[in-house]
Amino acid sequence: MTLPALFLVSLSAFTHALWNFLSKRRNPPAAFFLMATAASAVILSPLLFVFRAGLLVIPPVVWALLAATGAVQAAYYISLAAAYRTGELSLAYPLARSLPVVLVALLSAVLGRGEQITALAYLGFSLVTIGCLLLPHPDFSHLHPRYYRHRWVLFALLAAVGVTAYTLLDDQALRILRSLPDTPLSPFGWALLFAELESLSITGFMTVFLLGCERERQALFRAQKTDWGEAAVMGVVILLTYGLVLTAMAYVRDVSYVSAFRQLSIPIGAALGILLRKESAAWPKLVGIGLVMIGLTLTALG
Repeated sequence: MTLPALFLVSLSAFTHALWNFLSKRRNPPAAFFLMATAASAVILSPLLFVFRAGLLVIPPVVWALLAATGAVQAAYYISLAAAYRTGELSLAYPLARSLPVVLVALLSAVLGRGEQITALAYLGFSLVTIGCLLLPHPDFSHLHPRYYRHRWVLFALLAAVGVTAYTLLDDQALRILRSLPDTPLSPFGWALLFAELESLSITGFMTVFLLGCERERQALFRAQKTDWGEAAVMGVVILLTYGLVLTAMAYVRDVSYVSAFRQLSIPIGAALGILLRKESAAWPKLVGIGLVMIGLTLTALG
């Protein structure tokens, strides 16, 4: 993994972990994710003017990919919110975010890019996933299938599929944009413009969903009275940190490396909880942090 990609994704992970640590929100509904996405799209709309030269040359296939990734990310947020509603955030989030590490790598191999991923990296991906799954458990006795025989697991798995799909869609779209002849934007410019257009796409699809779901309409009505400020900050942070991730895609052999390093935010968040909030340093958490860090080291070396 190249140094620019390592720096960009690590910075994104630190920013994401710090935001999650500072935020007191628990189990946000899909309506809150809609507010966050819509607010970020509005606040950062000047990007459309700044990078207007890029808008004029986006080919139809990329517009189609933007629509697809918007639908997939909307489904991801909806599934994640459902997982939070029916289960525990501490279990659902690591499951939804860690499984794509191996899923993206496997699909990359299926799509014919497997030779770009080394055996050392595959081992690293596996350790990162196992470590993330260990982290939230209070003790090793909880590592039993019965703890995962709940509806929230299905929603978390759907969210994981969503992360996998939008990662591959975004990577393909940006590959096309960066390869345009006489491209008017740098990789960072394309990443920010794409992230803004993606936010607009997600907002559209999530709005359609909320209009058809009375529970979420009611949640939106309640949340919009008090939560717009927090939603706006969350949305801007998510868009900018994901912009760093999208930029990093230009500097790796395969997007699987970026997908793995994004999970650095999970052990960082756990470490902040232990050090600053005096949360329990349970053995599964410590072992999980260790496995993730070893896995990321192997990924970087691979």
